[in-house]
Amino acid sequence: MTGPDTRVRDVQRQVRPTFLLAVVFAASAVVVAVVPHDTGVWLPLHLFLVGSLLLAISGASLLFAVTWSAAPAPARHLVVAQRLLLSAGAAGLAITREMSAPGAATVAAAAVVAALALLGVMLVTVTAAGRNRRFDAPVGNYVLALVAGVVGCTMGALLVLEPRSTGFRAGHVAVNLLGLVGIVIAATLPFFSATEARTKMSPRATATGQRLLGGILALSLTVAIVGLLGEATAVTGTALVVYALALVFLVALLPRLRAKQFRWAGPRLVGLLAGIAWWVSAVITASVHAFDGSEVFTRPVLMALVVGGYTQILLSSLAYLGPVLRGGGHETLTAGFRTTRSWIALCAVNAAAAALTAGFLPVGWVLLAATGLDAATRTVTLVTGPRGSTFPGTAPSS
Repeated sequence: MTGPDTRVRDVQRQVRPTFLLAVVFAASAVVVAVVPHDTGVWLPLHLFLVGSLLLAISGASLLFAVTWSAAPAPARHLVVAQRLLLSAGAAGLAITREMSAPGAATVAAAAVVAALALLGVMLVTVTAAGRNRRFDAPVGNYVLALVAGVVGCTMGALLVLEPRSTGFRAGHVAVNLLGLVGIVIAATLPFFSATEARTKMSPRATATGQRLLGGILALSLTVAIVGLLGEATAVTGTALVVYALALVFLVALLPRLRAKQFRWAGPRLVGLLAGIAWWVSAVITASVHAFDGSEVFTRPVLMALVVGGYTQILLSSLAYLGPVLRGGGHETLTAGFRTTRSWIALCAVNAAAAALTAGFLPVGWVLLAATGLDAATRTVTLVTGPRGSTFPGTAPSS
């Protein structure tokens, strides 16, 4: 580990390449969505989820763990190894699945599992070495989410090797999307939303509340997966309803937002809230499908969850983290926030989610490509702009 006096600068330097790779994978997902290929929607979804989203989760969770815990940054070689394992695994999955090479795809999936396990070890080590124990609960939820990710990726590897039941496939989707990704986002938002809005954290966002939220999400998801594997429709539907109610509880843990916060954060804050709304609606729709005994995670449900929910939350988060990671003084930071303040991307990603959910796929992909083009242009502007000393602005307001 590095020294405590340079922890913020060190961890920001370590995760900058991780976030840039996340942007590259997101752009590649948009490109392959409109380019002919053999694996349909699977390819862009996995490039985005396994590549872009998990890389962003890796960088953000390490950044927050070090900042929140007041701990030294992890050893650089561990961060590099985790990033290489994850990016190689994500790219390998895409290539080998497209080439119909199940053996090689299994190796790629193993690399992703190893990357998640290594990230979990680093988070535990960082938190144990920290001086501030206030944020142990969200970091604990991160580790819980990574356990779900290891299970979900293992299920995915088994699916590559041989066809399995519809319930098993739906369980793989649930544990990865609602477990790995969902629990990480739920653990982050009560604190990160306060940082984005430049306001105080909600007094309801206590350690007990965070542990309760993570526990309800994990328990309801576990029951839902048992229901999916056992084809118990009522069990699955009820568990997903409880998961949706837990998301309502998550909203209750967010800070109180006023006009002042919306004027400051603008599309970044609106995007976070809109992403949560899409997330809740997707889970509720999935629960309705479960009660009906039909396919739980249909394409409209996946589009609502992935594009309207997680993509939008990722864009809103990177629009804040990008200027912070670039560094510089207050003027440079403010200029960076102006660069990433995009109502265009906000409108385009919501319109894309609506079109894809409604079945207007060509329109949706074009709108999603417009979102990606806008984000890529702003990223290039941000990266090529002036950079000064690191600005330690990732600690949440207290």
